[in-house]
Amino acid sequence: MSFTPNRIIKLLAAIGAAFLLFTTVSLCKLLLAFHHNSNYASAFAAAPPRDAFDGKVFWITGASSGIGRQMVRHLCSSHDNVKLILSSRRKAVLEEVAAECTNMGIGAEAKVLALDLSDIASLPSKAKKAMSLYGGNGVDILFNNGGVSTRSMARNSGFDVDTFVTRVDFLSYVALTKALLPSWETNDNKEKNNSRPSIINTSSVTGKVGVPVRTSYSAAKHAIHGWFNAFRIEQEIVGHPVNVLNVVLGSTRTSLAHNAIVESSNQKFGQSDGNIESGLDPTFIVERVLASAHAGHNEMWIAPKKEMLILYLNQYIPETAYKIMSGTVAKQYAVQKENTPSTKGDGEGGEL
Repeated sequence: MSFTPNRIIKLLAAIGAAFLLFTTVSLCKLLLAFHHNSNYASAFAAAPPRDAFDGKVFWITGASSGIGRQMVRHLCSSHDNVKLILSSRRKAVLEEVAAECTNMGIGAEAKVLALDLSDIASLPSKAKKAMSLYGGNGVDILFNNGGVSTRSMARNSGFDVDTFVTRVDFLSYVALTKALLPSWETNDNKEKNNSRPSIINTSSVTGKVGVPVRTSYSAAKHAIHGWFNAFRIEQEIVGHPVNVLNVVLGSTRTSLAHNAIVESSNQKFGQSDGNIESGLDPTFIVERVLASAHAGHNEMWIAPKKEMLILYLNQYIPETAYKIMSGTVAKQYAVQKENTPSTKGDGEGGEL
């Protein structure tokens, strides 16, 4: 076929029209993501039906407060016949949450399994106990949600902070996953409920972008993505697939900042901040997380608009994202225990 000038013009026009259409659709998706505080696919994922988790065993760590506690409330009130395992260090509080759950749900059951995520050696036995709590039916969905943040620069914190945060925010997720994996690879479990086992990991904007005074926290959250993305592919290769959803979460109205650690692992930040107080509602978070998990997504972003902007810039224009983070945004987030920010300037701290 010969390319005459007219054909070349038509071809270029078609390419231009296709590019314009692609750009328009991408821009619309971006604007909708900002409007809905989550990436496009997650924003429009359909909520799971009431029977989506009927008879399934759902293990939630960090269930005594914040997003974990709200996840329990939502599952019990919006879904039928859920079977929950609630874990954190505070057994008495978990028992209150369990009682609240069973009173609000239709056929809901909630059992308490106290644990300490920093005690990695104890987690395999805790997983074995979890698998036996509902008549040996195992665990269908693991919500790795427990964690701790930091509010101190690396130069001011001891190495114990790095090891502690890594154990709690990353290695505990791996330990629980590995402890449950043999049961997920059996033929009995493969046929159970005609569905794959699932893992939902609470990651963070800091799992994509390094944020000041959250050095160890950022490292642990980055590690979640690396390990679980590789793990997901490995399980496909060996023929025992596991659904894994990594939740890239921005500022949310929880107590994470108040309980964040500073110069050592036994020192608490002890205060909240403006970004958390104006952050997303945990109810909205759990509704979208469950919708995204039910849709089989691998990753979702859910954050206030300015943090969504940082995520998109980091994805497509990383140098610009770095300049913004190290300049203007750092003024809001680099707040330490003394309530004085870094030398970058004044501002309020935030949760990421």
